[in-house]
Parts: sequence; structure tokens; C-alpha cells
Amino acid sequence: MIIVRYGEISLKKGKRKDFEKKLVKNIKNALKRDGFEAEIKILRGRILVDTLDDAKSIIANQPGVVSVSVAKEMEYEEVFDYLREKLKEYNPRSFKIETQRVDKNFPKKSQEINEEIGEFVVREFGWNVDLENPELRIGIEIIENRAYVFFERIRGIGGLPVGTQGKVIALISGGIDSPVSAFLMMKRGAKVIALHFQQSEKQRKVVEDMVKVLNRYSPENIELIVESHHQVLKPYILTLNKLKKREWTCIFCKIAMLKRAEEIAREKGALGVVMGDSLGQVASQTLENLYIISQNIKMPIYRPLIGFDKNEIITVAKEIGTYENFLEYPHCNCPFKPEHVITRGNYKEFKKISSHLDTI
Repeated sequence: MIIVRYGEISLKKGKRKDFEKKLVKNIKNALKRDGFEAEIKILRGRILVDTLDDAKSIIANQPGVVSVSVAKEMEYEEVFDYLREKLKEYNPRSFKIETQRVDKNFPKKSQEINEEIGEFVVREFGWNVDLENPELRIGIEIIENRAYVFFERIRGIGGLPVGTQGKVIALISGGIDSPVSAFLMMKRGAKVIALHFQQSEKQRKVVEDMVKVLNRYSPENIELIVESHHQVLKPYILTLNKLKKREWTCIFCKIAMLKRAEEIAREKGALGVVMGDSLGQVASQTLENLYIISQNIKMPIYRPLIGFDKNEIITVAKEIGTYENFLEYPHCNCPFKPEHVITRGNYKEFKKISSHLDTI
């Protein structure tokens, strides 16, 4: 039996049941995709999943889940005999009992249970009690008059279940930033459709592998749409060459990709486009350039990383598993990138240039 705990969902007054049902559905779909059968039920602020213990990490990776524990279910009176045998597997110098009464109608209070079972363990095994830094934590949760005993809490993703906040199109380049940005949107409940503008087959392969990693945090495999970077950008480059304004290439490149993303978003019923922009990180991500880019897109642009620095982004990438894929990314120079780029674009000059482009 696996206990699933959730946090933010419980605060959604009027929507709590819908969010719980969505999380249950997401867990079931994720387990089914990986070949696990499961019986799932919601009990007083907990979700109980009757499945193999090996499924714990799959469940913990679903947005909305705060933590999971593999637990043994029993009557409270059975806890003592169970611990008498189970604790023979351990030999800590110190321990702590941590009880939570999810069921507040249970006659014994949490502290009373802690003391009663703690005294029992001391008598049976002679271990020391350490409430601050124990080597072994024995967890007990009381749910609907039943006791669930466990020895580990696996941290979950937190946030909201995927699909409770609609769909978005996430641009995925293969670098560090964009997969992290997509992950953060999933963590907030958005269903992500990935969009990649391909420059080479090797880049595409890296992006496909990144999407496979992101699938861990999605109840269903993420759809990946691949478009030709060359074909999308070509009309802009031809015009910029004629105007001798190649220094504007990076700004118009972002606009070209976003406009195509916007078209796909409307086709897919998505509610916005997700970028991996971090303020000031590269030339196209200064406030001036972000302003110009955003003015040319009607659909909302979401930038979860806008206030992150590079080290913070790398930390998240390592945590979610996309950093290793990034190391395989072919860091070739973009064939369209000019020698000099505009870092703080002037909007009036931009409007003059864009007047020569039918695509703007």
C-alpha cells in the first residue's frame, strides 16, 4: 500500500474534489503507462494506492503529490506485533515515532500514540529516543480508524495536477532553460505540448530524449511537434539581408518562432506559449527586446524562469533529470546568427523594419 499526500489541492475550496479526482486519474494513467495495475481510493485528505512498492517513484513524480510512503495497513492493536518483527531488520542508535491522526475521531491523540509506541520500542530493543536527529523515523498515520506504518517519506513534486489549468505550447530548444520552463508549467497544472524548431538531426534527438524525461512528470506522453527552423526564419532573413539589418536577426527569430507557436496553440486549443527566457541572460532577453518580441504576439507568453539566474536553472535541471540531456546537445552556432546583435532594441526602428515584412 502506498500513501499519497497532497497539499495545495486541499486549499482549493469548491474545487477540491475535482482536483483530487484529476490527481487520481493522473496517477492511474502514469502507472498504467509503466505497466503497473492499481486500485486507488481517496480517504480523508490522503490517496491510497494499492499497487507494487516499486511504483512509489512514479507516483511521487506526478505534480500535485507532496510525498509518498510505502506503508503497511493494520488495526492499531496490531502495530505492536508488527513492529516487534519488522524492527529486527534495523539497528539504529536512536529512533523517533511520528504519528499523524488524519482521522481526528480516533480516540488516542498523536502524542499519546507516540509515547505508547515509543515506550514499547525502548522496552523491546533498548534504542534511544531522539526527537531532533534520529537515525530511524517510524511513521504512523491513522486514517479511517486504521493504522498505516511506514519508514520513509519520498518527496513529491508538489503543485497542482497536470491538466487542471489547461494546455500550453512550450518551445523546447534542447538547451538547459526550456525543459525546466516546461516542467514548471506542468508543476502548476498545465498540460504541455512541446514544440521544437529543428536545426539538425542531432539536436532533434536530444530534444526527443528531453521530452522522454519530462514524460516522468506527465500522466500521458507529451506530444512533440517538430518544425524546420530554416523554413520558419527564411522570409525574415531574406528581408533583413535586403535592408542590411542583420543585427536584428535574433529578435525576429524569436518573433518567427512565437508566431508559428501561436498558430499551433490555436489549432490545439492551448491558452498560451511557454518560453525559457531569463531576464538579461542573452541578447534577446533584455527588457527592451522582450518588450518588442511580446508586442508582436497576441497570445499570452509565459516565462516561468524570468527571475531565475543560471545556477538556479541548472539546479532544477539536475533535479528533474534534463541536465544530462543538455550535455549531449550539439552546441553549434546558429547559421543565421549575425556577428553583431541588437541588445537593446528601439521599438520605433523595429516598426520601420517590420513594415517591410508581410509576416509581421
